[in-house]
Amino acid sequence: MITLFDIPSNVPGKAWSLFMWRIRLSLIYKKIPYKTQWLESPEIEPTLKRLNIPPTKYYEDGTPLYSVPAIIDVDDETGETKAALAESYDIAKYLDKAYPDTPKLFPTEKGELERLEKFAKQEFLSIWPPSYFLTVCKIMLPKFNPESQEPFSKSCAKDFLRGYGKDRLEDIPLSDEEVKDGWRKVKDGFNTLEEKLKGTDGKGQWLLGNEISFADLVIGAFLVSIWGVFGEGSSEWEDVKTWNGGRWGRFVASLDELCGYTAADQ
Repeated sequence: MITLFDIPSNVPGKAWSLFMWRIRLSLIYKKIPYKTQWLESPEIEPTLKRLNIPPTKYYEDGTPLYSVPAIIDVDDETGETKAALAESYDIAKYLDKAYPDTPKLFPTEKGELERLEKFAKQEFLSIWPPSYFLTVCKIMLPKFNPESQEPFSKSCAKDFLRGYGKDRLEDIPLSDEEVKDGWRKVKDGFNTLEEKLKGTDGKGQWLLGNEISFADLVIGAFLVSIWGVFGEGSSEWEDVKTWNGGRWGRFVASLDELCGYTAADQ
């Protein structure tokens, strides 16, 4: 069985990260059984090292970053570890290869595969303003257990928010106007996504038309993360659902029919 490693929070269901949700949605969509092992931030690196799960990346100074999502896939009969890996794109590719009888996340046509990889690895995160991630990090910081808050603060500052040049999340100022401006830019980001999706509307609502792919789960994970961070009924979530003629409300409703994220057993 697959074990998915995640960090707990006090949002509904504990899961909140857009990267984690990429894998949860993939597993649920494929109907692959899995269990979650919750790790506080200080537990992530030693646990992943012990299980021979490689770092997600290396910083410029050579320091490795061990992060979640990460998985191990263990044969229930033999106890053999079939896979131990991190990084959402690599995990999703493994799921397609290791579970060939489940619905595919990646197209077989080379051009479409390259398009999907570029979207998932490069284009998607570049759409969103740093001030949005700063807002989310500040909202989430007190929602972690105490032992995870300081590592999360430093990790945000060093990774997502490195452009601010601070060592801790709390040292980065954020005004109300910056929050509002960031949200306006989030809407611009969804306008960009609208342009990408509407070209295939004649074939279906997903990025590649009528066939769901990992790219759609990348978008869906971002939407579900907004739902989790800001909350059902929040003005932010209600905004998103109505933007672009209600596309994202319909998108997430269809995703919930396929993946049941609102009732996911986490």
